[in-house]
Amino acid sequence: MEDLLITTFAESPKIADAADYIEKAVWARLGFLNFSDPFVHYFDLMERYPDYQIAVVDRQRDFVVATGNLIPLYHDDLSTLPDGGWDWALRQAAATVDRAPNMVVGLSVSVPDAYRNRGLARVVLGAMRNLAESKGLGTPYLPVRPTMREFHLDIDIADYVTWRRDDGKLFDPWLRSHEGAGGRMVGLCRESMVIRKPVNFWEAWSGQRYEASGRFPIAGGLAPVTIDLERGIGTYVEPNVWYH
Repeated sequence: MEDLLITTFAESPKIADAADYIEKAVWARLGFLNFSDPFVHYFDLMERYPDYQIAVVDRQRDFVVATGNLIPLYHDDLSTLPDGGWDWALRQAAATVDRAPNMVVGLSVSVPDAYRNRGLARVVLGAMRNLAESKGLGTPYLPVRPTMREFHLDIDIADYVTWRRDDGKLFDPWLRSHEGAGGRMVGLCRESMVIRKPVNFWEAWSGQRYEASGRFPIAGGLAPVTIDLERGIGTYVEPNVWYH
């Protein structure tokens, strides 16, 4: 890990551009998440806080190999975290512009497939913690996507997050990474991301035609999409897990 440089987007436009490319490539499969109302209206907050956006650079290749996005905000009760999770964090950050923040929320960690299984995600999580502490804002809170829930949609999120392997470690790999990095599960955010779009939007993403109303899985989704043909709307409500 000595060949890694941990920096922020504020360091240079070159780093910011490279990190943006990495993030878009990593999240392309889940591009439908870009259409929650807070994402559409407030994601430019990332550009407003470049010193809160982390880039991990491979010194030998002079290449960004992982990124992490954080955002500062004010919340009047840190002992109670909202069910809104990711969407709430963006809305709250937008409302914090004219006041001093008292917490940091980590929004995403991005590691390209070619660089996975090298411990880079934990490097980013550690960098998130260090950055938040350096800003005098304690340790970060993260609405975490339990990635393997995609294959267990019939299990309530409250039960799923308790699953552990025979070795005592959490079943879900991304939750396991957060616990391994020293994170503590502090609650659920059952409505972390909400996307309401016309049925044809979901047909384009899923590659299937919906002939009846109902609940349907979508690749990469942590919840089914609820299709209402009478209203012509599909609604996706993603549950996440608050970690501190």
